[in-house]
Amino acid sequence: MGLLSPLFLAGLAALAVPLVLHLFRREVAPPVAFTAVRFLQKRVVERQERRRVQDLLLLLLRMAALALLAFAFARPYLSHQGPVQAPTVIAVDVSYSMGAPGRIEAARAQAAEVIDGLAASVPVGLVSFSDRATMLADPTTDHGAVRAVLAGLTPGFGGTRYAAPVEAARGLLDGQPGRLVIVSDLQARGWARGTTSLPDNVGLDVRPVGVRIDNVLVRDLVVTPRDARVVVSNAGQAPVRVSVSLARDAGAPRTQTVALDGGVSRDVAFAGPHPAGAYVARVGHQGGLPADNERHAVLRLTPATDVRVLVGAEVERSRGFFLERAYAALGTAEETPYAVAVGVGPAALASGALRDVDLAVWLSATGIDRRQVASLEPFVRDGGRLVVACGPGLDPRVADVVTRPLGIALAAASPTGGAPGGLVANDPRHPLLASLGEARVDLARTSVSGSCDMTPAAGAVTIARFDDGRPALAEATVGRGRLLVLATDLARQWNDLPVQPAFVPLIGELTRHVLGDAAGTRVALASVQDAAYQRPGVWPVGPRGQAAAVNVDIAESDQSSLTREEFVQALSRPPSDLARLARTAAVRLEQNQGLWRYGIALLGLALVGESLVGRRPRRNSEVVA
Repeated sequence: MGLLSPLFLAGLAALAVPLVLHLFRREVAPPVAFTAVRFLQKRVVERQERRRVQDLLLLLLRMAALALLAFAFARPYLSHQGPVQAPTVIAVDVSYSMGAPGRIEAARAQAAEVIDGLAASVPVGLVSFSDRATMLADPTTDHGAVRAVLAGLTPGFGGTRYAAPVEAARGLLDGQPGRLVIVSDLQARGWARGTTSLPDNVGLDVRPVGVRIDNVLVRDLVVTPRDARVVVSNAGQAPVRVSVSLARDAGAPRTQTVALDGGVSRDVAFAGPHPAGAYVARVGHQGGLPADNERHAVLRLTPATDVRVLVGAEVERSRGFFLERAYAALGTAEETPYAVAVGVGPAALASGALRDVDLAVWLSATGIDRRQVASLEPFVRDGGRLVVACGPGLDPRVADVVTRPLGIALAAASPTGGAPGGLVANDPRHPLLASLGEARVDLARTSVSGSCDMTPAAGAVTIARFDDGRPALAEATVGRGRLLVLATDLARQWNDLPVQPAFVPLIGELTRHVLGDAAGTRVALASVQDAAYQRPGVWPVGPRGQAAAVNVDIAESDQSSLTREEFVQALSRPPSDLARLARTAAVRLEQNQGLWRYGIALLGLALVGESLVGRRPRRNSEVVA
């Protein structure tokens, strides 16, 4: 037997209390009618007698009640000394790269081979994973049931994220010894979405499946009223000739035939006019990855979204140069919902000037005091969208007047601190970063020499960090409005971000993310929570249920793979905490057994017995005549 809280046994010292009370208890003689006391002669009667326990049964009941109370609070449990079989968790990759011919069949065969090699008494659990892990079968000795679930596994549409099954197995084993078997095509980008750790008392068995194949994919689809552009790539080595089609709202497709050399991408144009609606582009290719053969897009003919770049003085108008060029690269106001204008001076920050602005980007505040920028706070609270980019022209103390009440505090960086370094994703699954795709990797190449210190409050979300760990990009939602703060500038003064390949995609996805209702035409598949819509198509998953295009992550089509050794090296293996494991096992046993409840029940019975025994009539120990 063990005790979770043995210190409560110190309460057994209270057993001495009823014992002492019973030893020193005095019998009170009953009053007897007698003659006048004055007729009695005074005598001194000496009598010595050893103290004896009075009413032994009552004493035992009281001591038992105290002992049961102490044991109940000590939380006793019965430990099992018998051997316990360490469970085996099998994690099978069902990302869309497993849709290559014969690949998922090979994975099922590998998993079945693992089950066949286990003793009947070994519990087996089954997990499928892509962007997220799904528990298909809890550890059980019914191997037949696990095989039945395994036989129904099919590839999905998600990307590969190895941290998902490792974290699922770690939570399932809860520190106990076990074995994790990962069956996957071992895509190299699976660790780019974040690494994790696995205790060293959990065995790791990595089983690669599949070989490199030739693949042709639709890399992008951009539809405007004037024309549509389909980007098709040949990821194989041999030249191919394929058909490319474009269809609107399940209508008749328009088809072109193109020739692609190995490793070459090509734009296929479809002339307009194109009305608003849902579009899908497909490439006719057999033998590759079926999930990347199509791409969806939504065209909305909406009024141009007013993007206002805010600067402090006329001479600082050039600070918005790179932003204006980025929006120009994304398209003109006629073809895309963005119309960019630069607002100069305190008048541009007034509430009246921002009344019809959809997105405000604040780059500098030269010549503007704190009272004049105060109008930006109610602008956000009333549903406005504000992007703040720290830089030499934007004093963090001035910007803090606006951002701190909204959930993000700003301060000047320490002069003794080093260069912040590049931009690193804090959570690659964040919708803004997930939508960037391969451009997300280019952000890490950004060289940042200066920044301000940013402290997001509890309700804010850190999207990206600098190499030194400080927050670089954060957002806060206040009512219907949204604030996004970048701790460095967008004018190429503290960094070279504007000349990086990722700058234009970043501005486009950042704008779509912040605007929400105005530009939510694309949603990353990894960010879709409803399982019914976790596949390519146009679904009501945009802001306020608007139709949005959901597509696979093209990065999953990269067939670069890892070896077993490279996979294991990318995984941290910390030593297991034996003391914590023993404590966890003891807590689990105590919770399952609940012996303290029986102790409390016996305590109640002892108190009832004590009450009954204490009320019974007692016989006088001495009769006075």
